[in-house]
Amino acid sequence: MLCGHEPLGGGCEALPCGFGMDKTPEREISGTNNPVVSVDKILAADLEKLSLQEREKVYEDVHGVSDVIKETPELIARCLQQMDREIDLIKKKDAYEQAKLQSTHLVTNREFLLAFLRYSSFNPKKAAFHLVRYYKIKLEMFGTEFLAKSRITLEDIGEAATRVLELGSMQVLPNRDSRGRVVVVSSASFMEPAMDAYDDPIPSMVKAVYYLMSTLYEDEESQKNGVVVVANGSGLSERHAKCHRTLATRLLAIGESFPIRLTCLHYYYTSPSSFSSMLLSVLASAANSIIRVRVRTHHGSHTECLYSLMPFGIPVQEFPFTADGGVQLSNHVKWMEQRRKKEAYLSNYPPIEGAVVLPSNYDVLWGRGKQVFRHPGNRLLYELVETYYDQYNRLSKEGKTSLADQLVAVVHGFSGRFMKLDKESGMWVEASSIEAREKVTHRFRHSRAVDLKGGSTRFSELNVTRSSKGPSGGGKRPRVMLNGS
Repeated sequence: MLCGHEPLGGGCEALPCGFGMDKTPEREISGTNNPVVSVDKILAADLEKLSLQEREKVYEDVHGVSDVIKETPELIARCLQQMDREIDLIKKKDAYEQAKLQSTHLVTNREFLLAFLRYSSFNPKKAAFHLVRYYKIKLEMFGTEFLAKSRITLEDIGEAATRVLELGSMQVLPNRDSRGRVVVVSSASFMEPAMDAYDDPIPSMVKAVYYLMSTLYEDEESQKNGVVVVANGSGLSERHAKCHRTLATRLLAIGESFPIRLTCLHYYYTSPSSFSSMLLSVLASAANSIIRVRVRTHHGSHTECLYSLMPFGIPVQEFPFTADGGVQLSNHVKWMEQRRKKEAYLSNYPPIEGAVVLPSNYDVLWGRGKQVFRHPGNRLLYELVETYYDQYNRLSKEGKTSLADQLVAVVHGFSGRFMKLDKESGMWVEASSIEAREKVTHRFRHSRAVDLKGGSTRFSELNVTRSSKGPSGGGKRPRVMLNGS
């Protein structure tokens, strides 16, 4: 059968899209022998609450085409002042006050507060509410010892939670989607070994997911573009249904505190039984209506579901879950190692300015292997080299240097950077302008070497043309105009 995807309804309230909860009584989804029919009743009722404008906003979020708010110094300053006043108006904020007593500098840090403003679309009142909730949840999870700590580390969550995280049931993909959003993929069935291993596995599981979610808003681009979650509902065991249900409830509760926008939740399943059980569990846990309108379901074979995700810009070639029910851990192991390096570095040194864990789609990366080769920013550079290859070979040494500098400027014009992996910190840091130019000229020399060996496959590996879409496949690139072209 052809794989389908359907929108799930929900009232689009005047709130930022998040992971949170509202009051959807469990009785609303009972009363029938068919759980999917019961769920559909809720969705149909929610859809009726959407105005045309609200539907358009949800569509833009789901497809990653929402306009990003232009952040002017005046807007930021005004909203930060208003946010401070809104915090003062909140009466019950014990955890926030405790954190402020421990570290006023951290709690009032401009960049930290800005993450909450971006999450709330620069609504100071909602940003203040989520900031207070952030500290409330953090206090409940970790106690006063870690309340004012800027980053929760693997050491903080403990060995049991770290082992759960290492199972790979939730993974951050090594590349963003075509719209620049972080993509998290999950398969709850891979948490089931932990459910069998511990008498009370929920605390460790919640801490593992809390940690992963806390890493998603560490850079500006992720705060602006949000996150996409793709959940694989296949292979769930009925004997673990209660544990899955409890875990979903807890995760929905803590998710609302993080300053990261959930733009879309894709749920795919290969059999109705696993889908019904898990989706019913989520909705029975009072999933926020803001989430429901941003859910898309996909059903069919594993391959069919992956194909149905592609129009949403999801890099399915990076998915770690296989058709036979297995999980690939190679990229996740690298991610875990990267986290450990970063945490060790930051425990001894100040943050590196501009360093990121997950580069943007327009960044050009140093390195080898498929991940670097497939990175959208690198492919943009390869296309540019293809376009100006003949011209480059006709130029003098000075002319080649000038052309390489212009191509560096083109990448910068897309807000891209030339990034090198710092082995000590595990983060990507920006290369110098001289190094960036050398990266461009090296690609030209590589192309020439291939030409001398035969040349027919110089650019066939890219599978692109000069009229191709942008580096992420999300739309046509503006025409590049260089001096003398």
